[in-house]
Amino acid sequence: MRPLAFALSLTVGLLAGCGSAADDAKPNNSTPPAAATPSAPAKRTLTPHDPPQWFDARGQVPLPEAATKGRTNLAGQVRGGGEDLPVLLHEDRAFVVSPTGVQVIDLADGRTVGEETARGEVLNKDTDGLVLPPVLAGSEVLVPFLLTMPASGTHTAGAMVELVAVSTTPPYKAAWRTTVKLPEWALYSSGKVQAAAIGAEDGTAVVTVTGGEDAVSYGIDTASHALRWTQPGLEAVQAGAGTAVGLLHVEPLTAVPLGVDLATGTEKWRGAKTYAAIMNRAGPGTVRIAGPQVGDKGDQLLDVTSGQPRATMPPGMRAMSCTYDRVQTLVCTHGFAVVAVDAITGTLLWALKDGDQGRKAPTVTAVWHGRVYGRGVGGPVVLDARTGTDMPTKPEAAPLLVNSFAGLVLNDNRLSSYPAGG
Repeated sequence: MRPLAFALSLTVGLLAGCGSAADDAKPNNSTPPAAATPSAPAKRTLTPHDPPQWFDARGQVPLPEAATKGRTNLAGQVRGGGEDLPVLLHEDRAFVVSPTGVQVIDLADGRTVGEETARGEVLNKDTDGLVLPPVLAGSEVLVPFLLTMPASGTHTAGAMVELVAVSTTPPYKAAWRTTVKLPEWALYSSGKVQAAAIGAEDGTAVVTVTGGEDAVSYGIDTASHALRWTQPGLEAVQAGAGTAVGLLHVEPLTAVPLGVDLATGTEKWRGAKTYAAIMNRAGPGTVRIAGPQVGDKGDQLLDVTSGQPRATMPPGMRAMSCTYDRVQTLVCTHGFAVVAVDAITGTLLWALKDGDQGRKAPTVTAVWHGRVYGRGVGGPVVLDARTGTDMPTKPEAAPLLVNSFAGLVLNDNRLSSYPAGG
């Protein structure tokens, strides 16, 4: 059968190729087939996992240099950890801040999808390592910039903070911006001057500026963009439940816990003078204050609306730094130990020290939504924040910042986004 089929095929081919010249000259009214158009590659998207169990190193996307500029030490580690990086993760976007502007990065492909710049000259040069992360306030991201005020007429030069509210929707431009003149110490301070957006609630945004032993906090109307109140000496750390809370600098190395009304800035409560006090966020409506003279216990969780203790932290934890997982747990680390505490009751949940039951405490890199991420003896690990047990999946990386879409991982002094996996 094969020879016959070949012969028939050859005959048909010859006949088709023997048309007359006249036939060749006839106009061809048939439409030639359209040229094949290469299809554009599908846009990569990220799938949320809350919380992530692992991170896909194959989808690594580098972030701008500003994310880590001035942040790493000689060992290739980020000073202060991920919570101090000038980066805010919001859904599948990263807001990366520098002293002069903010870039909005698509975490799926690394594209810059939005950008805003400060309108003025930076107050101090080479301050990349001092920039703090922006904060989310509803549908806006609040970004403060420290700028100079040039001399004008009879007015001498000075310093100011510019607060820019960047929209979280395309094209990611400034929804509004405003400036507030700073005290004279900000221009001449020998300490490291930093500006932090603390948060916003019920139409008031709180910004605090610190430099050495000096501090000042402002309440700014998010509708009119006018200055509502000023609290000299207050280093605010949290805004919520109708109250801005922080440490009021009253003497060298001595501060007073203070709560002021968010709308008016009037004092609501005041604690006792505390030497070498440290105050941090500890959950909704709660701050942690630690110091050798804080009450009788030395380490407490305070209610922000009243200043009264909600709970006392377990003994021996004053030297530990704690990170709130944004749900219900404080995860605290120091040296070769990791401890977890309930953020409401202050109850000790678990503690892991080197040698406990044949385990070695990991180096914690991030805490988020009931998970503890870090580096263990066998590589990257994930622990359950409520129990301290190892999760069964291998995370592939130890991220410094996490949300449901991605983890930010440091490699060779460069921060990259890894897609989250469940």
